[in-house]
Amino acid sequence: MSGNNDLSKYIISTLLFLVGVVALYSYIIGQSGDGLESQPVDMLFAGLALLIVAVIALPQVLNKLDGKKYKGLMVFGIVGALALGYSVVNSVSTEIEFQKTMEESKAVTIQQLKDIREMQIAHKSVTGTYAPDFDSLKTFVFADVIPVTFNMGSFHDTLSESASFEKGYVIKRADLDSVAAENEMTGIELLKLIEEDLSPYKIRDTLYTNFFAENLTADARAAQKLPSFDIEAMPFNQRTGERFVMEISAVEVGGLWQPTILVQDPTPFGREKVKKDTLRFGSKTDAHTDGNWRN
Repeated sequence: MSGNNDLSKYIISTLLFLVGVVALYSYIIGQSGDGLESQPVDMLFAGLALLIVAVIALPQVLNKLDGKKYKGLMVFGIVGALALGYSVVNSVSTEIEFQKTMEESKAVTIQQLKDIREMQIAHKSVTGTYAPDFDSLKTFVFADVIPVTFNMGSFHDTLSESASFEKGYVIKRADLDSVAAENEMTGIELLKLIEEDLSPYKIRDTLYTNFFAENLTADARAAQKLPSFDIEAMPFNQRTGERFVMEISAVEVGGLWQPTILVQDPTPFGREKVKKDTLRFGSKTDAHTDGNWRN
């Protein structure tokens, strides 16, 4: 029985010591960068305070203190530990909010870079190279240079494709009104007949539209489940207002020169004096447009 009573005197000290060690361990591991979030310095002070209180609560220490000193030290230690604990909780909440803001900022920047990349890829497919600056890219976005195949009406066994061409039944979209007039009908009436395969005429044509109309209008973005697009804000970091860095070059690949492009955010989100990842896509030395984000 006396042995159990002796052990019970150490319960409070043991619990305080264990909690203090956990707090110190969390702080040290967080600082080492072994996969855990960095812990605030208040975690260090809270751990030390708990260890001090654990030592004060030892029977050997208590026996050397009078009641007034004991109560004063205990109150000071407990209040200090509670205050530091509150500070730790508050710091953790601040860190959580910071991480949330950082992820939101990254998501906006990544979407901007993806949009710029899609525009530049379209520019390269039409012109053979990338736009050298954002003004040139903006001009391209509104230019009617994107080819769109326009086909209406199908070929049948009774009138094959080659026979349709020979007889002049394959027409362009611009010829619709004149052909309709020759057949004493309106262009709308002939178009409806072609659409329903009730006419020998077929439309085979290539029309030209612009990248904005096809991909960046409110309806197009909603269909792709993407946020609305602002062409004027495209070149800028939405948080800082800094213009994205865009550089083009060329590299020789298999004896042929291939255009290259690098676009990056000059002001990545993060804490001051802490190394931050610069979101970007492409490379000046390799012919690819891969982004350095995960999704």
